[in-house]
Amino acid sequence: MRDSEMPAPYDRVLGTALRNARIEASFGLGELGRWLGVDPALLSSWELGQRMPTLEDVAGVLGALGVVGEKKARIMALARELAGSSWVMRGSQEDTAHYAMVAGHERTAESVTVWAPLQIPELLQIPDYARLVFGPGLRDKEILEQVVENRLSRNEILFGAEAVEAQLFVGTEALRNHLGDAEVMLRQVRYLMEVSQTVMIRLVPSPAVSEDAFSRYRQRDETEVVYCPHHRAGVFLVGRQAAPYAGTIERLAESALSRTDSLHSLSAAAAGFAEEVKTQRLANEAGLTRLLAGEDPVG
Repeated sequence: MRDSEMPAPYDRVLGTALRNARIEASFGLGELGRWLGVDPALLSSWELGQRMPTLEDVAGVLGALGVVGEKKARIMALARELAGSSWVMRGSQEDTAHYAMVAGHERTAESVTVWAPLQIPELLQIPDYARLVFGPGLRDKEILEQVVENRLSRNEILFGAEAVEAQLFVGTEALRNHLGDAEVMLRQVRYLMEVSQTVMIRLVPSPAVSEDAFSRYRQRDETEVVYCPHHRAGVFLVGRQAAPYAGTIERLAESALSRTDSLHSLSAAAAGFAEEVKTQRLANEAGLTRLLAGEDPVG
Protein backbone atom coordinates (compact mmCIF):
# COMPACT_ATOMS: atom_id res chain seq x y z
CA MET A 1 0.00 0.00 0.00
CA ARG A 2 1.16 3.54 -0.53
CA ASP A 3 0.61 6.32 2.00
CA SER A 4 -0.34 9.88 1.22
CA GLU A 5 -0.34 12.91 3.51
CA MET A 6 -3.11 14.52 1.48
CA PRO A 7 -5.54 12.26 -0.40
CA ALA A 8 -5.49 12.81 -4.14
CA PRO A 9 -8.84 13.35 -5.87
CA TYR A 10 -8.85 9.85 -7.43
CA ASP A 11 -7.96 8.29 -4.06
CA ARG A 12 -11.00 9.98 -2.54
CA VAL A 13 -13.19 8.79 -5.43
CA LEU A 14 -12.12 5.18 -4.88
CA GLY A 15 -12.56 5.52 -1.12
CA THR A 16 -16.03 6.96 -1.57
CA ALA A 17 -16.97 4.13 -3.94
CA LEU A 18 -15.84 1.55 -1.36
CA ARG A 19 -17.69 3.32 1.43
CA ASN A 20 -20.91 3.55 -0.61
CA ALA A 21 -20.67 -0.15 -1.50
CA ARG A 22 -20.23 -1.03 2.19
CA ILE A 23 -23.21 1.09 3.27
CA GLU A 24 -25.42 -0.32 0.49
CA ALA A 25 -24.52 -3.83 1.68
CA SER A 26 -25.46 -2.83 5.29
CA PHE A 27 -22.00 -3.61 6.65
CA GLY A 28 -20.35 -1.71 9.48
CA LEU A 29 -16.58 -1.18 9.48
CA GLY A 30 -16.17 -3.61 12.36
CA GLU A 31 -18.23 -6.34 10.72
CA LEU A 32 -16.43 -5.98 7.38
CA GLY A 33 -13.09 -5.99 9.18
CA ARG A 34 -13.95 -9.29 10.85
CA TRP A 35 -14.99 -10.81 7.51
CA LEU A 36 -11.70 -9.78 5.90
CA GLY A 37 -9.41 -10.12 8.90
CA VAL A 38 -8.46 -6.47 8.48
CA ASP A 39 -8.25 -3.72 11.11
CA PRO A 40 -11.37 -1.50 10.81
CA ALA A 41 -9.09 1.54 11.18
CA LEU A 42 -7.28 0.48 8.01
CA LEU A 43 -10.61 0.07 6.19
CA SER A 44 -11.55 3.55 7.31
CA SER A 45 -8.27 4.97 6.00
CA TRP A 46 -9.02 3.41 2.60
CA GLU A 47 -12.48 4.97 2.52
CA LEU A 48 -11.09 8.38 3.49
CA GLY A 49 -8.39 8.19 0.84
CA GLN A 50 -5.63 8.39 3.45
CA ARG A 51 -4.13 5.06 2.38
CA MET A 52 -4.36 3.28 -0.97
CA PRO A 53 -5.55 -0.36 -1.00
CA THR A 54 -3.95 -2.82 -3.38
CA LEU A 55 -5.97 -4.36 -6.21
CA GLU A 56 -6.23 -7.54 -4.13
CA ASP A 57 -7.53 -5.49 -1.19
CA VAL A 58 -10.24 -3.89 -3.33
CA ALA A 59 -11.25 -7.23 -4.86
CA GLY A 60 -11.48 -8.73 -1.37
CA VAL A 61 -13.69 -5.92 -0.08
CA LEU A 62 -16.02 -6.13 -3.07
CA GLY A 63 -16.19 -9.91 -2.77
CA ALA A 64 -17.12 -9.72 0.92
CA LEU A 65 -19.78 -7.11 0.18
CA GLY A 66 -21.24 -9.16 -2.69
CA VAL A 67 -20.61 -6.45 -5.28
CA VAL A 68 -20.77 -7.90 -8.81
CA GLY A 69 -21.46 -6.90 -12.41
CA GLU A 70 -20.96 -3.44 -13.80
CA LYS A 71 -20.51 -1.82 -10.38
CA LYS A 72 -17.64 -4.18 -9.56
CA ALA A 73 -16.07 -3.63 -12.98
CA ARG A 74 -16.28 0.16 -12.54
CA ILE A 75 -14.68 0.15 -9.07
CA MET A 76 -11.97 -2.30 -10.11
CA ALA A 77 -11.22 -0.22 -13.22
CA LEU A 78 -10.73 2.81 -10.99
CA ALA A 79 -8.48 0.84 -8.64
CA ARG A 80 -6.39 -0.44 -11.56
CA GLU A 81 -6.00 3.05 -12.96
CA LEU A 82 -4.72 4.24 -9.59
CA ALA A 83 -2.41 1.26 -9.24
CA GLY A 84 -1.10 1.74 -12.77
CA SER A 85 -0.50 -1.97 -13.20
CA SER A 86 -2.03 -5.00 -14.83
CA TRP A 87 -4.86 -6.94 -13.28
CA VAL A 88 -5.17 -10.69 -13.63
CA MET A 89 -8.67 -12.17 -13.51
CA ARG A 90 -8.45 -15.85 -12.66
CA GLY A 91 -10.62 -18.39 -14.44
CA SER A 92 -12.21 -18.17 -17.87
CA GLN A 93 -15.33 -16.39 -19.07
CA GLU A 94 -17.31 -19.41 -17.94
CA ASP A 95 -16.90 -17.89 -14.48
CA THR A 96 -19.50 -15.25 -13.61
CA ALA A 97 -17.01 -12.79 -12.12
CA HIS A 98 -14.72 -12.99 -15.16
CA TYR A 99 -17.64 -12.53 -17.56
CA ALA A 100 -18.94 -9.56 -15.53
CA MET A 101 -15.52 -7.89 -15.59
CA VAL A 102 -15.27 -8.14 -19.39
CA ALA A 103 -18.89 -7.11 -20.00
CA GLY A 104 -18.54 -4.19 -17.60
CA HIS A 105 -15.60 -2.78 -19.54
CA GLU A 106 -17.49 -3.19 -22.81
CA ARG A 107 -20.58 -1.40 -21.52
CA THR A 108 -18.58 1.57 -20.26
CA ALA A 109 -16.44 1.86 -23.40
CA GLU A 110 -16.66 4.67 -25.92
CA SER A 111 -14.95 2.55 -28.57
CA VAL A 112 -13.77 -1.04 -28.89
CA THR A 113 -11.05 -2.59 -31.04
CA VAL A 114 -10.78 -6.39 -31.25
CA TRP A 115 -8.09 -8.62 -32.71
CA ALA A 116 -9.18 -12.25 -33.10
CA PRO A 117 -6.47 -14.25 -34.91
CA LEU A 118 -7.74 -17.82 -34.38
CA GLN A 119 -11.45 -17.70 -33.55
CA ILE A 120 -14.45 -15.65 -34.58
CA PRO A 121 -14.59 -12.59 -32.27
CA GLU A 122 -16.67 -13.25 -29.17
CA LEU A 123 -18.90 -10.26 -29.95
CA LEU A 124 -19.83 -11.77 -33.33
CA GLN A 125 -20.33 -15.43 -32.49
CA ILE A 126 -23.62 -17.14 -33.30
CA PRO A 127 -25.11 -19.43 -30.60
CA ASP A 128 -24.00 -22.74 -32.14
CA TYR A 129 -20.46 -21.50 -32.71
CA ALA A 130 -20.25 -20.38 -29.07
CA ARG A 131 -21.56 -23.80 -27.99
CA LEU A 132 -18.76 -25.49 -29.93
CA VAL A 133 -16.18 -23.19 -28.33
CA PHE A 134 -17.37 -23.82 -24.76
CA GLY A 135 -18.74 -27.34 -25.22
CA PRO A 136 -15.57 -29.44 -24.62
CA GLY A 137 -15.12 -27.91 -21.15
CA LEU A 138 -18.78 -27.69 -20.11
CA ARG A 139 -20.68 -30.93 -19.82
CA ASP A 140 -23.57 -29.45 -17.86
CA LYS A 141 -26.06 -28.35 -20.52
CA GLU A 142 -27.81 -25.82 -18.28
CA ILE A 143 -24.53 -24.11 -17.39
CA LEU A 144 -23.44 -24.21 -21.04
CA GLU A 145 -26.62 -22.46 -22.16
CA GLN A 146 -26.20 -19.76 -19.51
CA VAL A 147 -22.59 -19.15 -20.54
CA VAL A 148 -23.63 -18.94 -24.21
CA GLU A 149 -26.46 -16.55 -23.33
CA ASN A 150 -24.02 -14.35 -21.41
CA ARG A 151 -21.68 -14.22 -24.38
CA LEU A 152 -24.45 -13.36 -26.85
CA SER A 153 -25.82 -10.61 -24.60
CA ARG A 154 -22.53 -8.73 -24.96
CA ASN A 155 -23.20 -7.90 -28.62
CA GLU A 156 -25.58 -5.17 -27.44
CA ILE A 157 -22.57 -2.85 -27.55
CA LEU A 158 -22.48 -3.40 -31.34
CA PHE A 159 -26.17 -3.52 -32.21
CA GLY A 160 -28.06 -2.01 -29.26
CA ALA A 161 -29.59 1.44 -28.96
CA GLU A 162 -26.30 2.81 -27.58
CA ALA A 163 -23.92 0.96 -29.90
CA VAL A 164 -20.29 2.02 -29.57
CA GLU A 165 -17.73 2.66 -32.28
CA ALA A 166 -16.09 -0.67 -33.03
CA GLN A 167 -13.53 -2.17 -35.37
CA LEU A 168 -12.98 -5.91 -35.45
CA PHE A 169 -9.92 -7.47 -37.06
CA VAL A 170 -10.27 -11.18 -37.80
CA GLY A 171 -7.37 -13.43 -38.78
CA THR A 172 -7.95 -15.52 -41.88
CA GLU A 173 -7.01 -18.56 -39.78
CA ALA A 174 -10.28 -18.04 -37.86
CA LEU A 175 -12.17 -18.94 -41.04
CA ARG A 176 -10.82 -22.48 -41.05
CA ASN A 177 -13.03 -25.28 -39.72
CA HIS A 178 -11.13 -25.80 -36.45
CA LEU A 179 -14.27 -26.87 -34.59
CA GLY A 180 -15.17 -29.64 -37.01
CA ASP A 181 -18.66 -28.53 -38.04
CA ALA A 182 -18.87 -27.11 -41.57
CA GLU A 183 -22.60 -26.39 -41.28
CA VAL A 184 -22.05 -24.18 -38.20
CA MET A 185 -19.11 -22.46 -39.88
CA LEU A 186 -21.27 -21.79 -42.95
CA ARG A 187 -23.93 -20.07 -40.84
CA GLN A 188 -21.29 -18.23 -38.83
CA VAL A 189 -19.54 -16.83 -41.91
CA ARG A 190 -22.84 -15.85 -43.50
CA TYR A 191 -23.67 -13.98 -40.28
CA LEU A 192 -20.37 -12.09 -40.52
CA MET A 193 -21.26 -11.15 -44.09
CA GLU A 194 -24.64 -9.86 -42.95
CA VAL A 195 -23.43 -7.72 -40.03
CA SER A 196 -20.42 -6.40 -41.95
CA GLN A 197 -22.84 -3.94 -43.51
CA THR A 198 -23.11 -2.15 -40.15
CA VAL A 199 -20.00 -3.22 -38.20
CA MET A 200 -16.45 -2.70 -39.45
CA ILE A 201 -15.02 -6.20 -39.96
CA ARG A 202 -11.67 -6.51 -41.70
CA LEU A 203 -9.77 -9.71 -42.38
CA VAL A 204 -6.06 -9.87 -41.68
CA PRO A 205 -3.83 -12.47 -43.40
CA SER A 206 -2.82 -14.54 -40.37
CA PRO A 207 0.97 -14.47 -40.89
CA ALA A 208 0.94 -10.66 -41.07
CA VAL A 209 0.49 -10.00 -37.33
CA SER A 210 1.77 -12.44 -34.72
CA GLU A 211 0.23 -10.94 -31.55
CA ASP A 212 -2.26 -13.01 -29.58
CA ALA A 213 -5.92 -12.04 -29.27
CA PHE A 214 -6.83 -8.86 -27.38
CA SER A 215 -9.53 -6.23 -27.04
CA ARG A 216 -8.89 -2.56 -26.37
CA TYR A 217 -11.57 -0.52 -24.62
CA ARG A 218 -11.35 3.24 -24.76
CA GLN A 219 -13.41 4.37 -21.79
CA ARG A 220 -15.55 7.50 -21.69
CA ASP A 221 -12.97 9.18 -19.43
CA GLU A 222 -10.36 8.47 -22.18
CA THR A 223 -8.69 5.73 -20.12
CA GLU A 224 -7.55 2.82 -22.28
CA VAL A 225 -7.83 -0.75 -21.02
CA VAL A 226 -6.53 -3.77 -22.95
CA TYR A 227 -7.94 -7.22 -22.19
CA CYS A 228 -5.86 -10.28 -23.14
CA PRO A 229 -7.78 -13.57 -22.78
CA HIS A 230 -5.97 -16.77 -21.89
CA HIS A 231 -7.17 -20.31 -21.26
CA ARG A 232 -7.66 -20.03 -17.48
CA ALA A 233 -7.19 -16.31 -16.86
CA GLY A 234 -7.57 -12.89 -18.40
CA VAL A 235 -5.13 -9.99 -18.11
CA PHE A 236 -6.30 -6.38 -18.04
CA LEU A 237 -3.64 -3.80 -18.88
CA VAL A 238 -3.86 -0.07 -18.22
CA GLY A 239 -1.67 3.00 -18.57
CA ARG A 240 1.83 2.40 -19.87
CA GLN A 241 1.28 -1.34 -20.14
CA ALA A 242 -1.65 -0.79 -22.50
CA ALA A 243 0.09 1.89 -24.61
CA PRO A 244 2.09 -0.47 -26.93
CA TYR A 245 -1.14 -1.93 -28.29
CA ALA A 246 -1.79 1.30 -30.17
CA GLY A 247 1.12 0.36 -32.42
CA THR A 248 -0.26 -3.17 -32.84
CA ILE A 249 -3.61 -1.75 -33.92
CA GLU A 250 -1.84 0.44 -36.48
CA ARG A 251 -0.09 -2.65 -37.91
CA LEU A 252 -3.40 -4.46 -38.06
CA ALA A 253 -4.99 -1.59 -39.95
CA GLU A 254 -2.08 -1.52 -42.40
CA SER A 255 -2.12 -5.31 -42.96
CA ALA A 256 -5.90 -5.81 -43.10
CA LEU A 257 -7.90 -6.21 -46.28
CA SER A 258 -10.33 -3.44 -47.12
CA ARG A 259 -13.92 -3.92 -46.00
CA THR A 260 -14.90 -4.72 -49.60
CA ASP A 261 -12.11 -7.26 -50.06
CA SER A 262 -12.89 -8.73 -46.65
CA LEU A 263 -16.50 -9.26 -47.72
CA HIS A 264 -15.32 -11.00 -50.90
CA SER A 265 -13.09 -13.29 -48.82
CA LEU A 266 -15.95 -14.08 -46.47
CA SER A 267 -18.12 -14.92 -49.47
CA ALA A 268 -15.44 -17.28 -50.80
CA ALA A 269 -15.14 -18.95 -47.39
CA ALA A 270 -18.92 -19.38 -47.23
CA ALA A 271 -18.91 -20.98 -50.67
CA GLY A 272 -16.24 -23.41 -49.55
CA PHE A 273 -18.20 -24.41 -46.45
CA ALA A 274 -21.40 -24.74 -48.51
CA GLU A 275 -19.61 -27.20 -50.81
CA GLU A 276 -18.28 -29.10 -47.80
CA VAL A 277 -21.77 -29.32 -46.30
CA LYS A 278 -23.20 -30.52 -49.64
CA THR A 279 -20.52 -33.20 -49.96
CA GLN A 280 -21.14 -34.42 -46.42
CA ARG A 281 -24.90 -34.60 -46.97
CA LEU A 282 -24.47 -36.59 -50.16
CA ALA A 283 -22.13 -38.97 -48.34
CA ASN A 284 -24.62 -39.35 -45.49
CA GLU A 285 -27.47 -40.03 -47.92
CA ALA A 286 -25.40 -42.61 -49.79
CA GLY A 287 -24.50 -44.32 -46.52
CA LEU A 288 -28.16 -44.38 -45.46
CA THR A 289 -29.19 -45.87 -48.81
CA ARG A 290 -26.62 -48.66 -48.43
CA LEU A 291 -27.74 -49.26 -44.85
CA LEU A 292 -31.39 -49.61 -45.91
CA ALA A 293 -30.33 -52.00 -48.65
CA GLY A 294 -28.56 -54.17 -46.10
CA GLU A 295 -25.11 -53.18 -47.29
CA ASP A 296 -22.13 -51.88 -45.33
CA PRO A 297 -22.84 -48.10 -45.01
CA VAL A 298 -19.13 -47.25 -45.25
CA GLY A 299 -18.34 -49.72 -47.99
